[in-house]
Amino acid sequence: MKYLLLVLFISQAYAFSHERELKTRADLLATGVYKSQRNHPWPFPLLSIGHNMQSFQNYGGPPYWHDGLDIRSRVDQPIYASAGGKIVNIENYSSGNPLYWEVAILDDEGFVWKYHHVERSSIPSDIFKALKLGTKVNVGTLIGNVVRWPMTTFGEVYHHLHLLVVAKDGLYTNPFLMMEPLSDTSAPVIKKIGLAKNHRPINGNQVKGAHSVYLEASDLTLHDKFLLPPYKISYRLNGKEEQVVWEFIHLPSGKNDEDFITDFYLDGTCGNYDCRRFYFNLNFSKENPRQTMTLSPGSQSIEVTVEDIVGNKTSDSFEWIVL
Repeated sequence: MKYLLLVLFISQAYAFSHERELKTRADLLATGVYKSQRNHPWPFPLLSIGHNMQSFQNYGGPPYWHDGLDIRSRVDQPIYASAGGKIVNIENYSSGNPLYWEVAILDDEGFVWKYHHVERSSIPSDIFKALKLGTKVNVGTLIGNVVRWPMTTFGEVYHHLHLLVVAKDGLYTNPFLMMEPLSDTSAPVIKKIGLAKNHRPINGNQVKGAHSVYLEASDLTLHDKFLLPPYKISYRLNGKEEQVVWEFIHLPSGKNDEDFITDFYLDGTCGNYDCRRFYFNLNFSKENPRQTMTLSPGSQSIEVTVEDIVGNKTSDSFEWIVL
């Protein structure tokens, strides 16, 4: 009888695990990611990742999501196509500014690979010819060199390729999910968990009335200064079921680089050449971007987990008192 119960338990556990795996695959298929996750080669030997798609950007105008990967390079670095397909665009997308040239390739699965910050004079004539004729290029085809970037950040020159991947439904897709995994063994860091009111962090662990909980955390990829937002953030409130704040397969709105940016990030967040600091709103949801909590008086606790793209995790907890 015990053996039969054990077999039944194992069978049920396997069925649950298999069902969960199928659900995960279905979710990824729905986003167009799972089918295409074929370890595409990097366009060149990268130095580090300068920004990821969820990076907070603010250079004096409205804040916005970064949308893609900044792949840091050496000066005049040749760029090779990570995916083959049709050349569908060669454009100076910030008219008159030589730093902002794009070469875009549509692959066979319907993803558009946009290579930004290509030096215009380095784009081979065969690439222009392929655009005109509608012919395909292969993986590894030279499409130009990284433009010389005139600005420095955190003491380093910032030559880089900005790589964006756009699915056939127009959703910006996390390029990390498309590429060969990097050798990254360092987990994201949780600096602080605390309370927030009026969309701004406050001091202390006592609060009255409606409030939210915030997280200050960051990640690094092959660098020791270029702080990045984690790939996934989740929490358990008072020991209850895990809630995922966001997992960056896509951006919250999918197609817009400004939607939800000032809801997901609290006031005091910065992202520019001199400052990187991320305050995440743990109560964020697309349905109610700035929702708050009104909890019963007494002790409360939250356990927060942050995860990078290859699965390195860090968890920490915070306790507070509602008066």
